[in-house]
Amino acid sequence: MKRVLTGVATAALGVVLLAGCGAMPGATGSSAPSTSPAASTSPTAVGSASPTPVPMPTATDVAVPPSIPTDCTDVVDRAAYEATMGDAPLNDPQQYGERPMGRVTPTAPPADADLRAVVDAAGVLRCGWRDPRADITGLGVDVALVDEATAEAYPGWLAGRREPVTESYLDGVAYDCSEAYEGTLCQYTTTHEMYGVEMADTVLVRDDVVITVSQANKPTDDLMGSIVSRIWG
Repeated sequence: MKRVLTGVATAALGVVLLAGCGAMPGATGSSAPSTSPAASTSPTAVGSASPTPVPMPTATDVAVPPSIPTDCTDVVDRAAYEATMGDAPLNDPQQYGERPMGRVTPTAPPADADLRAVVDAAGVLRCGWRDPRADITGLGVDVALVDEATAEAYPGWLAGRREPVTESYLDGVAYDCSEAYEGTLCQYTTTHEMYGVEMADTVLVRDDVVITVSQANKPTDDLMGSIVSRIWG
């Protein structure tokens, strides 16, 4: 037996079908405005805010690790070496005796050592150029790796006037210190009483590296700068 829809039922079904078409995405031809929240939101509104850019590190943000030479002939570039050290004998045992020279192994300083002795014991490279025919002319370059406490205290210790503890001309003097070569540079210059020649001691403390350049009657042209360029590039 077939069921027959009445006029009321047919009208109700038409309303349901029209309502279903209006809810379908992308449908056209409906005269009634959509009340769906999704229809009133622009598709480009989601994620339209620009992300915050992340700054990239620059050359000045990245610390350059030191590269300590293992040979005294490599402490500066070849041109600077020939112009400064020339053909002077290197690490001549007759000049330095039993003191270890060249690439050396750090040792423990004595219990009563001052900071200069502490830095000397931390040496990893010791270089000396002295002509045995000269009484006082010579050049020395020492490189040491020290702990943070020593690196922080050493410039202040050099700048302070101390009582002499040995017969070295560097005892009882005060160094002039200033910022240079991205570290602290301390220098003391004097004139040898007997020979009347200039003697200088220059110390650079940068990070955990201490570079000491000792000169006697041996003028140089920014030797420290050449060493810094070799170690830090």
